[in-house]
Amino acid sequence: MTVTKRFPLMLSSIVGVLSIAGTLIVGSSLAAAEGRQTSFDATQKDAVVQIMREYLLENPEFMLEVFAKLEENQAARDRLAAEAAISANGDALFSDDYSYVYGNPDGDITVVEFFDYKCPYCKRAVADILAAADEDGNIRLVLKEFPILSDESTLAARAALAAISQNKYMELHIALMATQGSLDEARIMRIAEEAGLDVDRLRQDMKDPGIDAAIERTHDLARLVGIEGTPAFVIGNQLVPGAVSKERLLEVVEEERTAS
Repeated sequence: MTVTKRFPLMLSSIVGVLSIAGTLIVGSSLAAAEGRQTSFDATQKDAVVQIMREYLLENPEFMLEVFAKLEENQAARDRLAAEAAISANGDALFSDDYSYVYGNPDGDITVVEFFDYKCPYCKRAVADILAAADEDGNIRLVLKEFPILSDESTLAARAALAAISQNKYMELHIALMATQGSLDEARIMRIAEEAGLDVDRLRQDMKDPGIDAAIERTHDLARLVGIEGTPAFVIGNQLVPGAVSKERLLEVVEEERTAS
């Protein structure tokens, strides 16, 4: 998601490192050969950089190795930062009082999903996520409305949270995820009615300021953990951005079970 943003920084880092390395290598060799310390003026340094540049142009596979290593190192730093953020915000992620819990409420692994009802990737992933929780039988799935794509996203999220008071959250959640196109208020109410909700009560419950506060807390939490898009998952101590298949979700769950 953010790799392309790193490219200029990575390239400048490589050039800088190679410039320094070239200077040090050549300088050290001359100094060792002549038994004295030496330094380079600007022209000599430019010449070294040119040599390194020509080498890279003739051996571009070296650049690929460097990029791969930089990406590997960055990924490792990102994982450590995510683990620290998850640990620091564990209660808000796993044990808040405003997110709906699906699956086994006493499950040994908690999976937290951040999603948006207008997100096509979320819509495609929902069946796999619920199937994984059902198949495993020991997953505690915490669903967090994270509306970021449009005002309709926020409206749908408010309706879903309001449906909790009628014990109809999952019915509305699944129906909204199955809906393509607009999610204006009139359509949401039609979907809610078809899902068995009392729409007059739903409209009233949606006015609860606690719902807006809950959505705001989820936005704050996403920023703290480093979530920038939907869907995104926190599985145990791992942050897993993007849609995942049932198989991949169960794989990460087993990794977390083994590690705990």
